[in-house]
Amino acid sequence: MGPTKRSMAGHSNLTLCLLLTLLSVVILECHALVDGEAVVTTGSSDVRHPIFLQEPEPHNYIVKSKPVTITCQAINAVDITFRCAEEWVPLKRHVRADFTHPETGEAVLQASVEVTRQAVEEYFGIDGYWCECNAWTEIPSPDRPWTGDNPPPAHVSSRRGLVQVAFIRKRFEREPISTSVELEKPVQLHCLPPTGVPPPEVFWLKDGQVINDKEETNFIISNEGNLIISQARLSDQGNFTCGAINVAATRKSESAELIVYVKGAWSTWSQWSDCDSKCGKGFQSRSRTCSNPAPLNNGSPCPGDWEQKVPCTTVCPVDGGWSTWASWSTCNEDCKHFRRRRCDNPPPQNNGKHCESTDLNITNCTGGLCREFPGSDVYAERTEKPGQDVKDIALYVGVSLAVLVLATIIVIIIFMIRRKDQRQFDMDLGERSLPQYDDEDKKPAKNGAMVQPDLTQTIAPVRTHSLYDQPPPNNNHIDAMEKIPMLNGHTHPVEDSPIIDKKSKHLYIQLPGEEKTDSTEKLTLQKSKASLKSSTSGSRPQSEYDTDNSNRQSVTSNLLPSNIDVEALAWGNITHAGGMLTIPETGVSVSIPEGAISKGNTEEIFIAVCRDDKDRPKLSDKQTILSPILLLGPQGLALHKPVIVSFQHCASQKHGLWVMRVYGSGTAYDEPPAWKHLVTFGEETLNTPIYCQVDTNCCHMMTDQLCRYALIGESMQGTAAMKRLRLAAFAPAVASSIDYSIRVYVVEDTQDAVEGVIQLEKKLGAALLDRPKQILFQDGGNNLCLTIEELAPGWRSKLTANYQEIPFRHIWSGNQNNLHCSFSLEHTDGLQQTVSCKIGVYQKSILGNRAVLQIVSNLTEKVIPSPTVPGKPRASTTVSSSGCSSMVTLDQAQKAFRLPSQIKTKLCAYLDPPNSRGNDWRMLAQALCVDRYINFFASKPSPTEHILDLWEARHREETALTDLMNTLRVMDRFDAAAVLEKELGPWL
Repeated sequence: MGPTKRSMAGHSNLTLCLLLTLLSVVILECHALVDGEAVVTTGSSDVRHPIFLQEPEPHNYIVKSKPVTITCQAINAVDITFRCAEEWVPLKRHVRADFTHPETGEAVLQASVEVTRQAVEEYFGIDGYWCECNAWTEIPSPDRPWTGDNPPPAHVSSRRGLVQVAFIRKRFEREPISTSVELEKPVQLHCLPPTGVPPPEVFWLKDGQVINDKEETNFIISNEGNLIISQARLSDQGNFTCGAINVAATRKSESAELIVYVKGAWSTWSQWSDCDSKCGKGFQSRSRTCSNPAPLNNGSPCPGDWEQKVPCTTVCPVDGGWSTWASWSTCNEDCKHFRRRRCDNPPPQNNGKHCESTDLNITNCTGGLCREFPGSDVYAERTEKPGQDVKDIALYVGVSLAVLVLATIIVIIIFMIRRKDQRQFDMDLGERSLPQYDDEDKKPAKNGAMVQPDLTQTIAPVRTHSLYDQPPPNNNHIDAMEKIPMLNGHTHPVEDSPIIDKKSKHLYIQLPGEEKTDSTEKLTLQKSKASLKSSTSGSRPQSEYDTDNSNRQSVTSNLLPSNIDVEALAWGNITHAGGMLTIPETGVSVSIPEGAISKGNTEEIFIAVCRDDKDRPKLSDKQTILSPILLLGPQGLALHKPVIVSFQHCASQKHGLWVMRVYGSGTAYDEPPAWKHLVTFGEETLNTPIYCQVDTNCCHMMTDQLCRYALIGESMQGTAAMKRLRLAAFAPAVASSIDYSIRVYVVEDTQDAVEGVIQLEKKLGAALLDRPKQILFQDGGNNLCLTIEELAPGWRSKLTANYQEIPFRHIWSGNQNNLHCSFSLEHTDGLQQTVSCKIGVYQKSILGNRAVLQIVSNLTEKVIPSPTVPGKPRASTTVSSSGCSSMVTLDQAQKAFRLPSQIKTKLCAYLDPPNSRGNDWRMLAQALCVDRYINFFASKPSPTEHILDLWEARHREETALTDLMNTLRVMDRFDAAAVLEKELGPWL
């Protein structure tokens, strides 16, 4: 065992010696940097280390049979050698050059070598054919081999450069295919380039010209090589070719033709033609052309018929017939007499022919009927009396002079009376500072009741000498002369009345408690003492929007149009914390989320409902208005986040299918709106400026532009959609004992439309007779019929028939706000003091959609005008410290938003990052039913934040926070739900 152990110990010593030798070789190869210079340790002395100025490129390509040259440059080196594919390149293939560095003055050694295609193709190494440079501090000598006593000199190896043979195949992996696309729709042409070394770069050509996707923003070349056209234009039609290029060659695919087609659309209908029957039943027609636009490039033709025919009836013409001759007249001085007849047996009617021949018959008198007249032959024998003519002339002159004197006296008396009245009028104007009411206005009528307003006469001319007349609630009926509503014959003092400047047509308001300005100056709405202030600052900072903050103290300085009703307006000062503006009793509000306004700034934002007919867009026969006309301001305000505008719509989504569009107008407030199409629901793109969320009765619109907006709809092709209408009946609060007038309004089923009618009738002194009733109105061309039924005894309708119709186009595509019909009832029995009847309303040929208004009124009782719709509480307005209502409803951030800022930030941190389970912000949008166009949120910096902003506007119920927490739990996001429970309390 002793020799064996000694043998094993010898082997161990030998192994240890070999390891030490290898370690010494490794140490000799190690480099160190000392004071910025390369140093290598060889034995016990330090030498300067070579530094490369140029190394082989990472990728080097041999094109066809042309060798590739690899070049290296180094300083502090005496020699440079090449090693390629694990073998040293012979020195005879090296090309060397020496020169001085132009900046440092150091000696630079350059060496290069050529690599052929044959050498690369004959090498089959795993890592490919590579080359590297080695810079030496000492030239190797064959006389002194490198041993332990004579180690190899210091040298540095460069990075390796891969050498490949460049090529590109001829066949494309995938070539573009000819296709067609509708105008303004996106399209994608696919292309997969051929295999090549290096990988080829894809480019596209249109009709032989290279497409520059950096200049042509409508073209996008994806990373895969596909060509994306965002919105196809007619100019984009042509032949498209996919190209691939590298250092070896350029390849082009087969061309693919892109055809941009246009679907045909109908023009507006022409006017109805005359009835083709001259007597009796016939037809009248109207036509339209498929030219708006015309179909192009095999685009689908216009659906439907180009002509419509409806039955008509023409009243038959009646030719006139002569009556019998009248009796003969007496004979005249010419011994002739005449007789007449009339064309009234029957008279000509409905373009019938007039009686032929003459209506006068003159003949000579016969049978001794001639009488003696001056100038006749019988009278010629009489003797003339010359003195008689002179007496007659004197008589005529005397009578004329008497008449002239009497007329002069009358003119003088009238002039003196007028002059006296004018002096008294001037004295009255100088003595009075306020308008004096007539005694008759102060006294009640003889029967003890005030004089009833005439519902058929809603306006009267303005008296030009008075400054105290109140302007109308809107100027629907303003002609060349300014007009005011008749409010029981009284006018209101200037302190409570808006004033319309006739030159600028702007609305100026003076609140109670302010000093009265001169009558020639414009009255402006000053800031209330209780103006809403920022939650972080006691005074209003400089606004980004303001150019001169001192001249912009209130919403009226934004120059609102004169037809804006102050009862349909809300404004407030909004800071970075955000807030919510609500117009009472209209269902209209705007939510300004936190961060929409810059920090440190305060902006005066307003929202109004435009109730004037001229603000409504002009519609085609198929289109109908579905919402109030909204106006947001101020114009030009730059928002950092979109605001959420909430309003009601009247589209019945349960009956038929709708195509809904949002139109906007950015014109100045006092200019007529120029409506433009902004978005069609379901056709949004990344360039769409707004996002709309349509619920059953409400619409919530996210936008960063403050201007006019309107929601317009039409029936989807092949369907007949229905919109909801609301019926409201009014009558004078104080009825007459002679007749009774009922006015029935037909408006859109939105809270604002009904409230606008109630406010209008309230100002006229009328009262609501029955709760407004809903009725569905279907697209299809049928008129709306109103009938009066079950009329109580003692009354009868003044109309020939108890039946009226409102044409279909007036309701569906008309531009009038307050459509109505009037029923006038005549009192035939003075003992009957109760009016009762039913007004049935239905659409022709659709009897299932029927509503009935029950009318019951006692003439002896005065009906109090209803302030709003029965059953709905009146919303409160913000009241200033002086007790004056500012007609503003503003919720500050702490009241408007359920989620505090810190909680929303934590939820965004949890839900914004995408995860593999998918229960991130995308699932939240789906759970909250706002994923109709999810790319809108995907394009935002924080999708969760915008989804929660929309959630705040949509859900104002008390259980909203509880429902949100349950939604997060259903999503299996207990971490996010815990944030709500921790911050807001477990009672949720």
